[in-house]
Amino acid sequence: DRLLVCHPFNPVYLLPLVEVVPSERTSPVVVDQAMAVLEALGMKPVRIRREIDAHVADRLLEAMWREALWLVRDGIATTEEIDTVIRCGFGPRWAQMGLFETYRIAGGEAGMRHFLAQFGPALKWPWSRLTDVPELTDELIEKIAQQSDEQAQGASIRELERRRDDNLVAMFRALKAKDQGVGAVLNSAEARLRGLN
Repeated sequence: DRLLVCHPFNPVYLLPLVEVVPSERTSPVVVDQAMAVLEALGMKPVRIRREIDAHVADRLLEAMWREALWLVRDGIATTEEIDTVIRCGFGPRWAQMGLFETYRIAGGEAGMRHFLAQFGPALKWPWSRLTDVPELTDELIEKIAQQSDEQAQGASIRELERRRDDNLVAMFRALKAKDQGVGAVLNSAEARLRGLN
């Protein structure tokens, strides 16, 4: 009754999300204690209601990764173009509001109900290939690796990690000022720490 999974995200020292996954036999008291410890550490625990393969965040990432592989394989977009679409399109929106809040706003004054009524039927259109996985042939692996190398423009993994971390810190500072997303988590953690002094 004391076993559960706490699944953090890389880089753990910056990203506060931790998926907390109890088993059917895990005591609710143990789950509450784990959530409290994680919050005290400045993390943002999210209780996953039941155990499934890959939990929640990795399942969402897997769906996007699968679609991106098809787009590269079929010559629709390069790795750099896909990353640009994320960085300059929905990525910044998601960092502050997530998926559902973004779509709620897209529904206008009528909100999510209007969004679903207007765009829901399009989900049946065969736009994506999320149920298919492209075969990772040597040719596709080489194509992706080569495009990724070109995209890095000679930067080492350490340099890319440093850039990522610096950018995350800058975004988090901006979100803190608005008390949104990760910024709200950081503000809450700092308030708890001030309360300890």
